[in-house]
Amino acid sequence: MASKAAEFYRSVRQTSAKILSMGETQISREYSMVKVHWGATFEKTGNKLVEFDVTYFIQKTGTEPKIIMFIVHQDEERAMKELGLLG
Repeated sequence: MASKAAEFYRSVRQTSAKILSMGETQISREYSMVKVHWGATFEKTGNKLVEFDVTYFIQKTGTEPKIIMFIVHQDEERAMKELGLLG
């Protein structure tokens, strides 16, 4: 899934992405919810930072934490169309 997401963001010419803030809420010993406030730039938007929120549900049962589900808080497709990133 991560490789498909990376491919999509390359196709809309994303030039950078960074975490602006992050907060974790422990659900149990094995699971947590992490809300991330992202900032991204795209070729078409220049230096204008596009900000959005994503909440990730993380499973911590193996050697590496795994994202088992995520929720994007904005209508990403509509926002990208408004920015002229999608046709």
